[in-house]
Amino acid sequence: MKNQTHNGWTNYPTWRINLEMIDDLDTDHWTDFIEDNRGSDMLTYNLGQEIREYVEENLENCNNELARDYALAFINDVNWREIADHVLDTYKENYWCDNCGTRFDERYMSNYCSSECEREYELLATHPKG
Repeated sequence: MKNQTHNGWTNYPTWRINLEMIDDLDTDHWTDFIEDNRGSDMLTYNLGQEIREYVEENLENCNNELARDYALAFINDVNWREIADHVLDTYKENYWCDNCGTRFDERYMSNYCSSECEREYELLATHPKG
């Protein structure tokens, strides 16, 4: 099967697995893994492998052996790193301060962990460059 981009994703299998098995999961599903590996140079790769294991475990529960074998073959073309990047971006957007990267203790109405961080971010964003 020739790999072609699909709906902005690397290929159809990557798009479909993300759509059907990952996108509906709340990012909280990955919280412990992300926070335990935060700061690691391998976070995206390792999260991709964690996601792959999650998908494989779910597919192993299929009672129809032929369908399971086809599904397992289908996921060989998935770009797990791309899905991991998507999960991380969503997680960061929802739980990390836009300015300093501190994880929020709770979901804030703001994108910042404190009013000080928000002021600093605004100051840097509006400061003339050069």
